[in-house]
Amino acid sequence: MNPKYLLAITAICISFSLLSDEFKSTSSEFHFAEAQTPANSQWNVLTKIDPNLLSFLVKAVVIDNQNGAIGRNRQGFMSVGFQRYSSRFIAYGILTKNVAMVDIGIKSIGYPLSFQQNDGSFNDFSPKSKGKSSPSSVAFYLNDVGHSLVLCQKSRWFQESKETEYLRVKVGQMQPQISNSLTWLMAQESELIKGDGNGRATNRLWKDANAFYLTGRALDRKDAVRLGEKFAMLSLQQQNTTGAFLEKNGFDSSYQGVSLQEATLYYTNLSSQSSQRVIVWDTINRAVKLELGYILPSGEISTKGNTRVFVGGETYFDKEKSVDYLALVQGLSYYHQLTQDPTIKNALDRVFTFYSKK
Repeated sequence: MNPKYLLAITAICISFSLLSDEFKSTSSEFHFAEAQTPANSQWNVLTKIDPNLLSFLVKAVVIDNQNGAIGRNRQGFMSVGFQRYSSRFIAYGILTKNVAMVDIGIKSIGYPLSFQQNDGSFNDFSPKSKGKSSPSSVAFYLNDVGHSLVLCQKSRWFQESKETEYLRVKVGQMQPQISNSLTWLMAQESELIKGDGNGRATNRLWKDANAFYLTGRALDRKDAVRLGEKFAMLSLQQQNTTGAFLEKNGFDSSYQGVSLQEATLYYTNLSSQSSQRVIVWDTINRAVKLELGYILPSGEISTKGNTRVFVGGETYFDKEKSVDYLALVQGLSYYHQLTQDPTIKNALDRVFTFYSKK
């Protein structure tokens, strides 16, 4: 194992041990820890982000507005993993009090549930599949579902408005099936760790963490919340001393952005008294510092030295993968609102301008 990787794991484990001891003490120590980290919740962050960016994120999703099918699922259900953008519609819809927008997001959540199996898993008809969705595919779906449900729960307008009453009924009707899939996914813990752990794909570990943590929070499933916290720690342990969230045991500027998106989402949903706040924030800081070095003056994200996304790199549906700049934009948007650092805003604007014009 890479010595740098070992050092990073040791430092994180020691830090977490110290934090655990610290937070067993007095409430005044909780206030001290909170003072060392930004205290903004996700909704506080979202209300400050440029609404034009949130609108852009919605427009980037190819969706059937009638049934909520996304991307390749529009030609007929293919995979639950493609249903992963409901939260964009729900976040923007709630912020603008656009009932129709929220409705589309909730349709997107409900679309694959008619293809759910009794055990909570899903059929899968994508090429090279074995007829059943992989744990990662279900995690992608629940990652987004949990995010959306938490957004709905935290919105007073959504929870109390007469015009959203029918949507609250829809969400309530879906929850038993969502909980069933969450139970199925929890049983796949070892498969997720086997596939995404040991430096293979930290971005997916973060997605797993939010799938469990956010869906668990939304459904009051403490067992899932605890598993989400465990997966967050596994994600933290896969950051090396340079700040890289490991992908194929190295650095990848595209998937670093995905990890940042997921890490900031997780952080802004942590309780103000969570013992993980300090260590997660420290990890995010190191990751951002490294990623900034890969943003060129033009705003383009350099792929030099990447382990996965580069010219001649990995493919998806026989098409070469491109940089996931939207994930980085979302991650940096959250980070900027948490820090108010003008250099982050400058980098964020450069990236968004460069790629949104392509």
